[in-house]
Formats: sequence, C-alpha cells, structure tokens
Amino acid sequence: MLMYGTLIWLLVIGFLAWFDENRRLQYLVMALPTYLIRLKILGIPTTWLELAIYVVFIVWLVKTAQRHQLHQWWQPLQPYALPLALLLIGLIIGLIVSSDKQLSLGIVKGWFVDPVLIFILIVQTSDEFNNIVFGLWVSGLVLALAALWQVLTGHFITPDQRASAWFGSANYLSLYLVPIMVLVLGWWRDIKKGYPQWIISLGWLIMLLALYFTFSYAGWLALLLGVLVFWWLTFPSVKILLIGLVGVLVAGLSQWHSPKLQHLWDLAGRSSSHVRLQVWQTAGLMIKENWLAGIGLGLFEKRYLAFANRLFHPPLELVILHAHNIFLQFWLNTGILGLGGFVWLLIVWFRQVWVGVKAKDFRAVAVFAAMVALLTHGMVDVAYWKNDLSALFWIIMALGVILVKPHGRKNLPDWH
Repeated sequence: MLMYGTLIWLLVIGFLAWFDENRRLQYLVMALPTYLIRLKILGIPTTWLELAIYVVFIVWLVKTAQRHQLHQWWQPLQPYALPLALLLIGLIIGLIVSSDKQLSLGIVKGWFVDPVLIFILIVQTSDEFNNIVFGLWVSGLVLALAALWQVLTGHFITPDQRASAWFGSANYLSLYLVPIMVLVLGWWRDIKKGYPQWIISLGWLIMLLALYFTFSYAGWLALLLGVLVFWWLTFPSVKILLIGLVGVLVAGLSQWHSPKLQHLWDLAGRSSSHVRLQVWQTAGLMIKENWLAGIGLGLFEKRYLAFANRLFHPPLELVILHAHNIFLQFWLNTGILGLGGFVWLLIVWFRQVWVGVKAKDFRAVAVFAAMVALLTHGMVDVAYWKNDLSALFWIIMALGVILVKPHGRKNLPDWH
C-alpha cells in the first residue's frame, strides 16, 4: 500500500512541477513534514520529502536545459563558493573518520545533499519569496492545527503531554514553527494582493497558540528575539520594545507555578537544564580530544555514553541524540574545517542580506530575523540536524540570496 501511495505521490509532484512552474517550489516546501513518511527503495532508506526533491530537481534540470540556461546555475553561488567548499571538506573528513559509514552517508544525503538541492532550486528564481513563504505558512498551519487538536482532545503523543503535532518531541514542532512565523512577518508586510492580511494574521496566531502549548521556552525566546529584530529594523520604536517586554512578562507569569519552569533553574537535580549542562560538558570533552576531525559524522549518540561516564557517575541521561548546540554539533560532526565553513557561510550571508535590510526591504529584514531566531534556538537545541530543519535552514539561506539580487552587487558593503 505504501509503495502505491508513493507512486501516486511522485506522479502528483511531477505533474505539478512540470505544468505549474510558478508554484512548484511552493508545493515542495509545503511538503517538508512528509519526511516522516519513510520507506526503502531497492534497500535504500528514503522519504516522501526526499523523493519529491529529486522529482522537482529533475524537472528543473530538464526545463532549464531546454532553455539552454543550465550553464548559469552556479552564478548565484559564487559568493559562497569557498565556505561551501570548506564545509564539503569537513563532511568528507567526518565521513572518513566515521565508524558507521552507512549512517554517515545517510546524514550527508538527508541533511546536506537534499536541502542544498532545494537551495539551488530557489536561488535560480528571480523572486519566489511570497510563494515559498506561503508554502511554509501552509505547512506550519497544518502542524499547528494538529497540535491544537491534541490540546483539545488530550491525545498527546509525547510522554510529557506537550503539543507536538506529528513530531516525537514538542521541541521539534517549536523549532519548525518559529523561523516560519518570523518569515511570515515579511510576507504580511509585503503582500499587495492575493491573500487578505487578516487570513495571514489568523494563521500566524494559530501557530502562536500552538507554539505556546509546546511549552518550549527556548522557542518562545527565539520567536521573541526574531520578532523584535524584525520590528526594530523596520519600525524602530521604544513602544514595540515595551510591548515585547510585556509579552515576556505575561508568558513568564503564565508559567510561574509550572513545574517545568521551576525545574529550569534546578542545576542539581534531574532537570532539562542540568541535562544540557552535562551534554555540553561531554561535547566539550569530545572536542578536546577530537578537535581537528571531530568524532565522525552522526556518531554523537553512539559515543555519548562512553565520554559522559568519564565525567559523571552516572550521567543523568544515557541516550542523547545531539549536542543541543548547533555550533558544537557542526564541530563534532565535521571537524574544525566544517565548523569554519559553516561560520564563514553565515558571515558572508548576513553581510549580503544586510544590504536589503539597510534598504528597508521588509522581506530581507524578515529573512535576517528568521536566521537570528533559528540560531538563537540553536544555541540550546537541535536547530539543524533533522530533515525538515536542515531544509528550513537552507530555504532561509536561499531566500536571502534571491533578495540580494534586486539591490545589486554594486551596493554590497566594502568588506564583502
């Protein structure tokens, strides 16, 4: 049954990608959560999202070749060539030192090759910001409605009884919704026709309500910072700052007697904060002993306990998937070169997008703020190392690239 469904899925995606070029990227980003539908083809693990990416990419290749424009595909990537090369070298090193080549190859495929294909598809467009953000808005809204249904019915799928939609963790839903909600601000401010702003606002508020019921304090903070950055860079106002502070106060008071909030400050007992401290200390030990090449791509979970047992007796958690910090995770997975490439990539990107920010382009400001929110959340959680989240990261990167085009390279700052 799954294979028949997969065949129909591919036919639908292929049909839409071929005959509706203006919206094919919109359909693709709507499909980000379909990575949860997994299967094997000829013994190779894959997902519906991955197959959709390949179909849309093949259609784009064929269409572009027919127009004799394929030789131009690399031009938007020129400013990022060196950091991308460094990141690629880091991935190769992480693969070489890995003791589980199959696992590491799967990570390269699902968390780098696939999302970078989406990146390439988006940067070839002239201006797909509104279409792409609309697609993300739809996917976020569907997940938010599923999360609110859990709240209304009490049928949660997480042991801690927090809204998570179809994800196994409420934090995963929070990580997905926050950057989308910040991007939607730019779409809402830019929209001229097609979608009434009240509909966009209603969807945004539904996502906000779902985010509240994830009780992800890191997500709340990331959204607050992203929204404040957006409004400060578009309409700098002390009033807006005060509204943000009031929002923080209200959210804090709503959780004042929550055991989760009380546990947040517990650095001695079995709290999430204490667990994270142990994870970061363990990651630090791993880096100290493997600072050059890392520990092997995707091997943090397998090697965590061996290192944690050397520091704690016993560690609070025996199974940890990631280092709960985006930069530590890149260092451990891709070594110092991969981390350097990732940081360099971000620096170049922020410098480019700042051109649009200075020009008061609402969309560029939203993209800038969305990346700030993503990285803020990534300081304490897994903001990249997951199929949909890695795709979301590269979508934000690509939106930044296409929004630089209208302002021209001549307007780039001197330090570019």
